[in-house]
Amino acid sequence: MDEILEKNINKLKEIKAELLFLEKIYDAKKYIVGLGDKFNISGFVEVGNIEDLEEHFSHMESVEIEFRPADSDKRLKPPTKLKNNWFTRPFGMFVEMYGVPSYKDMDPTSIVAITYSLLFGIMFGDVGQGLLLALMSYGILKWKGLKLAGVGIRIGLSSAFFGLIFDSVFGEHGMIAPLYESLGISFLPFHVMDADFTMTLLIGTVALGSIIILTSMLLNMRTAYKRKDYGTLFFSPNGVAGFVFYGFVLTAVALMFLTTIDLLQPLFIVPFIVLPLVVIMFKEPLERLIEGHKLFPEGFGGFITEAFFETFETVLSYITNTMSFLRVGGFVLSHAGMMLVVFSIMEMMGGGFGRTMVFILGNLFVMGLEGLIVGIQVLRLEFYEMFSRYFEGNGIPFKYND
Repeated sequence: MDEILEKNINKLKEIKAELLFLEKIYDAKKYIVGLGDKFNISGFVEVGNIEDLEEHFSHMESVEIEFRPADSDKRLKPPTKLKNNWFTRPFGMFVEMYGVPSYKDMDPTSIVAITYSLLFGIMFGDVGQGLLLALMSYGILKWKGLKLAGVGIRIGLSSAFFGLIFDSVFGEHGMIAPLYESLGISFLPFHVMDADFTMTLLIGTVALGSIIILTSMLLNMRTAYKRKDYGTLFFSPNGVAGFVFYGFVLTAVALMFLTTIDLLQPLFIVPFIVLPLVVIMFKEPLERLIEGHKLFPEGFGGFITEAFFETFETVLSYITNTMSFLRVGGFVLSHAGMMLVVFSIMEMMGGGFGRTMVFILGNLFVMGLEGLIVGIQVLRLEFYEMFSRYFEGNGIPFKYND
């Protein structure tokens, strides 16, 4: 057997290569449609690579290439390739963690880049720590090329910006205030540890969260309109009905606290609270009405019971989602509180080398612990309070095949 193998080794290699080739052809059959003596292979290519593809097959006279729009064949689902600018590109990793947008859906990367940088900067506002985070991230990006380091540069600069507003430089307050005084700016800086400012901070973060939620609803309506999904556009909790209800309640509460105007009157409650809730409750029958189907295929009694509790849960979700943004103000106070502990330990150490080491190690500890927690919390807000409203992430990523 060994002699036979040695004498025919080259022939056996040829047979193996031919079998492997036939195997690849067999696997490729699922991508090919044959009709007579012609075969059709469908695939997706970027618009910018069309000329390269034509040139690649130019020497094959029997090959014809025809380019069509990506969605021309309804049997195939077009893949999606995210394209973003230099600022938003690193945040694409967060979008891909949740899912890839469908071919015609909106790419939320730019929204994530803005809101993530904004929320992280507020919660981690410190000039010194923010600039150090950006500098360390830049070094890691150049050394290892990590995508997360690109995010770190941007959120570090955002933290430094809000550190200017909070007058915090490595936890030390009062260094930036003279600058604002010299410029004649009286309302800055915001003193985070001032008890009089705490309630303003918490209300401000809830207001910011409300604006983000309303914006997410608008994005959902835009997506539903492009899909011609009119049921979701008009009747869903994140459609027109939900936007009217949530927006009116926020407006009424804001006017109640800021002015003497009271919108919670029957004249306004019926069209802006009761009617939107009824529309949300009857979303499924209204969608069936549009499609020409039976309104209550499983009976009215079972539907109304289930719909009532679902609507009640929707109202509770509006409240909990809004209150969820209190964590933004909470982590602003938490960050300042942890640095206050560091400075208290420094006072206990007296002066000299010990005080310096406590300052350095304390700042690094706060940066590591607080930065990690804040980063996770902001990502949670992105996924649960924003993505869940306007982004499905059920697309197919575009990949190159050799």
